[in-house]
Amino acid sequence: MEITGIIIQKLGESSGTSAKTGMPWRNAEFLMEITGEYKRHINFKVRDGQYNLISRFEALVGKTATVSFNIEAHEASGRWFNEVRAWGVLEYKPEQITAGESVA
Repeated sequence: MEITGIIIQKLGESSGTSAKTGMPWRNAEFLMEITGEYKRHINFKVRDGQYNLISRFEALVGKTATVSFNIEAHEASGRWFNEVRAWGVLEYKPEQITAGESVA
């Protein structure tokens, strides 16, 4: 799923070491504003890894971007919770084609 909006701010970050693998991990949460008839917001999590996603999102705070993400549900103590996890981001740059120009 993809959504285009303004990445408003980084909300927080957590890190630690995996009990299973012993490898370090790092997560961050960001807030995005989606404009339209009514402003809406979405809070999503970014898991850092080999692609340095957190730093890519940090560089786009205050800018319009297209975020690719998955929505997953997890059960804990008999209750279900949704998690929105981003896995890709591109800075949004509208095409600058003037009237009469060819796209090809």
